[in-house]
Amino acid sequence: MGELRQEIEDALPRAHERFVALVRSVDPAAAVRTVPACPDWSVAELAAHVLTVYRRALGDRRRSATPEETATLNAQCLAEVPERDLAALADLLDADGPASFAVLRSFPGDLSFRFHGGTRTTVTPVSAVILGEVLIHGRDLAEATGDDWVIPADEASLVLRGANLPGPDGLPPIFATWLQPGGETLLAATATTSDPVGALTAFFRRTAPTTPELVALSRYLRSV
Repeated sequence: MGELRQEIEDALPRAHERFVALVRSVDPAAAVRTVPACPDWSVAELAAHVLTVYRRALGDRRRSATPEETATLNAQCLAEVPERDLAALADLLDADGPASFAVLRSFPGDLSFRFHGGTRTTVTPVSAVILGEVLIHGRDLAEATGDDWVIPADEASLVLRGANLPGPDGLPPIFATWLQPGGETLLAATATTSDPVGALTAFFRRTAPTTPELVALSRYLRSV
């Protein structure tokens, strides 16, 4: 797990830098555009959401008790970030992203703590999920603005491998909370899939499943 943790921690700043560069490149007039993949959010709100993800490692200890409550908590956190200027948001992201990564790096590998959906986890899966948030929301932002965004296969694989690690004290992997009962075995197949980008985007409901295993897994995704 130590090597995987290091790989994820190395990938986070790379993905973060690409995301911040993308936010900085967006025409300020596009800040109010609706994000097709997240129709409740504008482009600026999407960037602000990623900022709230970083801040959950910097002192915001609120977590959803169930998968269904996560959207409500996301909306609450977003409302508490009034900034909608993209240049200002890029500056905030560039400050809080690296700071949050440093906090995560300081955690012992076996430290157990609460995560969304009423589960518990450790630092490597959480770092993997944050990497996934940056990769997926970079894709969302690019889709809304017509810009380019590439999810590298090796980074998508890190997300899937990290998020499939078992939880502490015999708890299931962190992604299992977002599945209906029975999906954990199929979820494990994503850690070694030949199409990690397709698996990641399908799990986040951005694309149609690309393999038979993902077609089967998609039936277990919760409607949240």
